[in-house]
Amino acid sequence: MDRNTPTLLAGGYRNEVWRVPRGRGSVVEKRYSDDSVEPNSMFPNLPDHEAMAMSFLAGTGCAPELVSYRPAAVGAGALVVYRFVAGAPWARGVADVARLLHHVHHLDPPAGMRRLHRSAAEALAHADELVAGVASRGERRRLEQVRPDGASNERCAALSLVHTDCGPGNLIRARHGLMLIDWQCPGLGDAVEDVACFLSPAIMSLYGRPAHSARSIEVFLDAYADPAVP
Repeated sequence: MDRNTPTLLAGGYRNEVWRVPRGRGSVVEKRYSDDSVEPNSMFPNLPDHEAMAMSFLAGTGCAPELVSYRPAAVGAGALVVYRFVAGAPWARGVADVARLLHHVHHLDPPAGMRRLHRSAAEALAHADELVAGVASRGERRRLEQVRPDGASNERCAALSLVHTDCGPGNLIRARHGLMLIDWQCPGLGDAVEDVACFLSPAIMSLYGRPAHSARSIEVFLDAYADPAVP
């Protein structure tokens, strides 16, 4: 294949993600689809927030460099363009992930982003809504049987910038270190949301990886080093 030809990248579930040669390097063009027909309340399409997050994180090494942003218009979806990051998806080193998330979560968050759940009770209420929408009665019953009880109403003390989808495929080990990509649906909320996402057996299974061991979780939490995140 001609190296000057745009290449469709794997991993885009609803949006097309292309690697496009530009100058001596290349950029990623994320071409957003219309999310209004079948919205996803868990992972919504928020191109303006993606551009905002990358702009906010410029110079930190935590996210790709934003090149340009074109909002959606009549007949054209939103377009987010950022520098292509050469590297491989995360495979090992939970402490590196912990330090990256700690860095992002402890920055003074940007204004203007959507607000996420700030307590376990709010998150559980959202989960109940999702389960209620499951078409299969048997699957709904199975999920209801494993529903946790006693979710706390205590709200997080401070808002953090939260990625919300920090699975292995969105963690790239580049030459300078680990980086978070695909800021499609960030928000301001409880940092625990990212921690729980990365440590979740479900997110590991989604990427074909085994669940974290008890020792790996301990190493992660030690490296994250925040007493507010037990």
